[in-house]
Order: sequence, then structure tokens, then C-alpha cells
Amino acid sequence: MSESTLNKRLYTDLNRLKLCNKADAEVRFLCEKTPFDDHDDDDDKPSDSTQEKTYSVIGQIFPNSEIYKTAAYRIEMILPKTFPLVPPQVRFITPIYHPNIEENGKFCNDLLVQTAKWKPTTSLIDVVKIVVKHVDEPDVDNPVRAALGVEYKTNRPEFDRHALESVKKHGLPRS
Repeated sequence: MSESTLNKRLYTDLNRLKLCNKADAEVRFLCEKTPFDDHDDDDDKPSDSTQEKTYSVIGQIFPNSEIYKTAAYRIEMILPKTFPLVPPQVRFITPIYHPNIEENGKFCNDLLVQTAKWKPTTSLIDVVKIVVKHVDEPDVDNPVRAALGVEYKTNRPEFDRHALESVKKHGLPRS
């Protein structure tokens, strides 16, 4: 695919993602920053298209699980210029107590690595769905923070207490 085709796909994907800020959306995402923000709506070139090797999309997710549902979490999706041929990286800007999210905020999920599981047809909405589902349903058998995975499996009340403390301390208000 040419860069122009990829930019058009990204522009379309971002416009669809912006529509996810409704209470009845299948997955809720509040888009705060995209590579197209500095341009007119009819311009399909991201603002950093010539200098940068990646594009950044920042917004808030709204998990549904008992522990995390009282807050929103700011994430950054770092898209390579070749997205959707190559998967994005996802980083939590809002700190979160979770076995599958590194302390530095890096979100780890095997669906978002360039393997046979990644499909170029995966949209940004699909990426947000993967992130929210994984926050709501941790993969404690493959944690990146082993101690939290063990705590989740062996002492769930203690994990829940730590997670709720983190939600209260760091979680963003839901709008």
C-alpha cells in the first residue's frame, strides 16, 4: 500500500474512532489527540507525516469490570507509518494496577504484535476493544508483572484492594 492509501485508511479509522464517545457505543473511547488535529477536515495528511516514523493517538478508555469501571484511563496508541500493516503499540499514560500492563504503562497483548494473529484489517476501534477487554479480563497466566499475576490468582481480595486504591489515586473522572 502506498503512504497516501495508508493515510486515507488512518484518517477514516480515526473518524470512526471519534464516534465512539457515546454512552451506547460498543466500546467507549474519548479521542483527545490525533495526527490530523492541525489540519482541515478534508486534508488526509497527518501533521507529522514527513518528520516522524510514527503517529500518536491519545484518548481515554472506559473499562467495564467491577474494579476499573469507576474511572477512565488515558492511553496512547503509537502507530507506525505502515499501520495497519504493522500493529500499534499501546501505552497507558494513566497509571493502572494490572498484571498485563508494565509499570511504565506498556500494554502487552499477543494480538498486538506482528505475528500471524495481527491482521491488517484490524481497526483502531478493534485495538481499543482488545485493550478494554484485556483490562476487564486480565490474562493472569501470562502477566508482565508476575507479582500482580500471582496476587490476582492467589489473593484476589488483596489484588482488588490495591487496584481500587490505584483507581482512586490515578483514575480519571468519567465524562
